[in-house]
Amino acid sequence: MESTAHQDEQSESLDTTGFVIAPLAAAAALDSAAFSKVNAAEAIPATWEERARKAWEYYVEEPLVKNCVNSWRTFAVGDEIKITSDDENLKEQALEAAWRLNISQFIKDMVLQLLVKGDAIGFKRFTKSGQDIEELVCVNPVSVKVKYAQGELIEARQFPEDTPGGGESIPLPVEQVVHLKWDAPAFSPRGNSLVLPAFQAIELLRDYRRAEQAIAKRWATPFRLLKVGGAFGQKMVMPDQRMLEQVRDMVNKMDMKSGLVVPFYVNVETHGTDGQVLNVEDKVKEVKEDVVVALGLSRSLVTGDGPNFATASVSMQKMMVMIREIKQAARKLLDWVFDDWMELRGHGDKSIQFIFNDLDPSDAVDFK
Repeated sequence: MESTAHQDEQSESLDTTGFVIAPLAAAAALDSAAFSKVNAAEAIPATWEERARKAWEYYVEEPLVKNCVNSWRTFAVGDEIKITSDDENLKEQALEAAWRLNISQFIKDMVLQLLVKGDAIGFKRFTKSGQDIEELVCVNPVSVKVKYAQGELIEARQFPEDTPGGGESIPLPVEQVVHLKWDAPAFSPRGNSLVLPAFQAIELLRDYRRAEQAIAKRWATPFRLLKVGGAFGQKMVMPDQRMLEQVRDMVNKMDMKSGLVVPFYVNVETHGTDGQVLNVEDKVKEVKEDVVVALGLSRSLVTGDGPNFATASVSMQKMMVMIREIKQAARKLLDWVFDDWMELRGHGDKSIQFIFNDLDPSDAVDFK
């Protein structure tokens, strides 16, 4: 009993003290926009207009993309479109109209827009009398909003290019408009750019270039840190402002091609030249090949090696089929122009033929 009472007295005399432990570090959610460019999905914009602008940017700024697209256009259209007919009078008039309307350049511009942006929109302006075609205009497809119903174009409105989708629009008469779509079904209002599959590879190629430039700049312009003072054995040197200025002036006046004698308490550290130079040559080569393949060209055309004869033959046949598709789009444009022109000039019962000064697929590959 005594021991119990003693324990009770001790328990009554005991007291406790609580401590609130503050967290060692605080956490906060970061804005996702700060790392948005790191995400690979950002390489492909969401809307068609943004994708078309990005594809045109790549075409203008990336030599590899421009060479590939221009190769497709050259293979299909060539440098000149010739017109022929059994009727010599019709042939002369058609040649004169083609020269006046600059038909070859119009077709080249339309095919370029079709391949790069996935859409090609042309506008045909008639004379005031309505008896002839006055001008052919290759319209920027990004500035035009189109509307389809049951697979037919029913409305086309052009907006100012600086404010796409906004501002005052201009209605384009549907009967004077032609709209071609690349690699898209009939129910799709817009086509798909030839450059679209290469977006990821092009962004990766640009990242490699930026990394290489950053490393080269780091090695060319290193950061040098001068330390004055410190502990040297049993002696501590504490520099004052006058000592720092003396060292600064001494370094500024020195000849960089020769050495400089300094006191023992002056030390120089160079930052930026440590580590190894990133070797991106092999990576860049692989990415460039991926870009070429994404743009539809054969890898062997760039590297000169790879497939055997059978594989190369199949690849070349695939290219010829695509050339024919591009050429078919060019023929649709020519028919759209000259069908109305022949009706207006009273040649509706006659015909003309178009000859492309290009790479002839039938001569290049024997299809069976």
